[in-house]
Amino acid sequence: MRAHLAGKLAEEALRGEVDAVVAFHDGDVRAAITTLLLDCRHLRLQLALAERAPSRGATCGLLLASRRT
Repeated sequence: MRAHLAGKLAEEALRGEVDAVVAFHDGDVRAAITTLLLDCRHLRLQLALAERAPSRGATCGLLLASRRT
């Protein structure tokens, strides 16, 4: 029962966010989607750049195990 209630609350919150994005674009759904897609593209690029950057430990000569034991 709690999971169902949590799901409904999350759905309502998401609906409110969608309404806010569309309202920000004066009701133009196409403009709202375009902006969100451009934001996703930008974030993917930033993530790709961050994944290629060396970690602080690697630049100091530390080697970290990829798995915890």
